[in-house]
Parts: sequence; C-alpha cells; structure tokens
Amino acid sequence: MPFRSPRHRHRHRHRAGGPLDAIVGNRRGQLVLVLAIVLVAVLAAATIALVTRPERADRSSAGGTTPAPDSAPATDTGAAGRTGAPAAAALLDWADRELPPRTQLRAEGDVRDDLLAAGAPDDLVATDRPTGPDDLVLTVTDRSAEPGGRVIARFDGLALRDPAPGTPTVDQLDRRRSLAGAILANPTTRAPEQAAEVLRSADVDMRLLSLLAVLTARQGLGVAAFPRAEGAEGPARSVLLDAVGNAPVGAGEAATAELRTWLEAQLPPFAPDRVEVTDDGVLLSYHYASDPDALVAEASP
Repeated sequence: MPFRSPRHRHRHRHRAGGPLDAIVGNRRGQLVLVLAIVLVAVLAAATIALVTRPERADRSSAGGTTPAPDSAPATDTGAAGRTGAPAAAALLDWADRELPPRTQLRAEGDVRDDLLAAGAPDDLVATDRPTGPDDLVLTVTDRSAEPGGRVIARFDGLALRDPAPGTPTVDQLDRRRSLAGAILANPTTRAPEQAAEVLRSADVDMRLLSLLAVLTARQGLGVAAFPRAEGAEGPARSVLLDAVGNAPVGAGEAATAELRTWLEAQLPPFAPDRVEVTDDGVLLSYHYASDPDALVAEASP
C-alpha cells in the first residue's frame, strides 16, 4: 500500500492548461501508532510519549501558514547512542509533507523499531515489499551507517537518504544554468545575495526553476529565499516569493490571490505540491523527486 497518512490526503483538482509547457519547451527545459508496552513499569512513560507526540496535521492546504521546510527539529538521543522515537516522529512528520504518496522507507533493526514506535505503518517500513516503477524507495539510517546516496534530510541521529538519486545529463545541467541565468539577468528580478547565489549555482529543482523562469518573464519576481531541510543535499525544491512584478505577495496582500490562481492553473510536473501563504511571502514547494530533470524532460515538447 502506498505511503499515504490517514490525515494526509492529496487533493486532486482539474487544472486548466497554463502557458508553462509552451514557454519552457521553447527553452528545451522541465511521505496505527504501534507502541509495544511489554512491562507495566513503563506504562506511564509510554502514555506520556503517546500524548506528547506531535499531531501530523494535513499541511497540503494552499492557505496554510506552516513553517518553511528549512530545518528539522532537534531531538534527544538515548543513553546507548541511539536516536529514539522523537527523532523518528520528526522524520515521519516531515515525510508526510515532503514525500510523494508512492514512497517506501527501508530501515532495519533499532531504526525500524523507532519508526514503528513513532507511528509508521508496518507496510511503510517493510523490508520485503515489492516495488513498482513509480515507487520512491528511500533508506533511513542512524549515525553508525556507512554514508551513501543523497541525504534528503537529517533528524538528529537519523538520516533520510536516496540510495540511487538521478544524475542530470550535461544537456540538462546546461538547461538549468540557462534558465537560472535568464532569471538573474532579468532587470525585474529582486533577490538577496543568498538567494542569488543559489540561482547562480543552478542548484534548483528543474520543476521549480522552470516555474520561476515563466513568472519572471511574465511579470518579474522577488525571490526571498530557497529554504532547505537540515543537511539536505541535491537541488532546492522550495522558494519563498515576496513579490510578483512590483506588487508584494503574502498574507493580506492583494496580489497573492492572483498568484495563487495562476499557480493552480499549472499542470504536473510544474504545479507546486504545496502553496503556503505566510507573513513573509508565498512559499512554493515540490515533493522530493529522485530525478526532477528527467520529469521535466519527459514533459517537454
């Protein structure tokens, strides 16, 4: 069964065709609470853990004001050096927002036990589940594991990794650099140095980069930041916009509604998975994809 939290359901809506495919094509670019209480002596502690466990609310609402995914909560480690259920709960909460439905997490031993204790369904962390061509298979390891693959996020002693991430081709990297360069060269683009440096590196998910290029060409853009999860490697999948054209966007700003309407008209893979309106601007986020350059290439004319 695909990873789909009971409180996290994707909303499917009909999207009117937007201009993104055509413009990008011309530039050749595009995550049953299981808690085993075996001794009466630990019942009180287990009850506290259950009551205080963060509720994994649905965060896919376009009008939500959840924090930007730029950090993972710090958690305590056990006396033996293991990261306990708190870190696993933080990982599962993050995965519920940031990973696509068809995701499997592979973990073994103590790490798997911690995920189960934190509420992961058995089938989500099963090590013998068959996988399909569209499934995303990630690994969860503790600090003692050998490094490998791409780190997607860190949660104290736990690391969420993609063991076999896609590698962009030379042509795909050139397309990224071309789009990023065009965004920076546009006189209407406004970005602080940190955000501009991310664009100069072209280390941005091609789905997001394509969307920003079109927005820049249409009206101009204020790019405030590219938030990232703690310890994350790979291209940025989120951006905080503070203006479109000369109009500020964010909570209470008139131009926000128009921006959201335009975003809702976009088609996959360019449509953001989350659009969050905050006091600082509008946060656009995409679910993790192992090879976003290939997704865009498949959607290009």
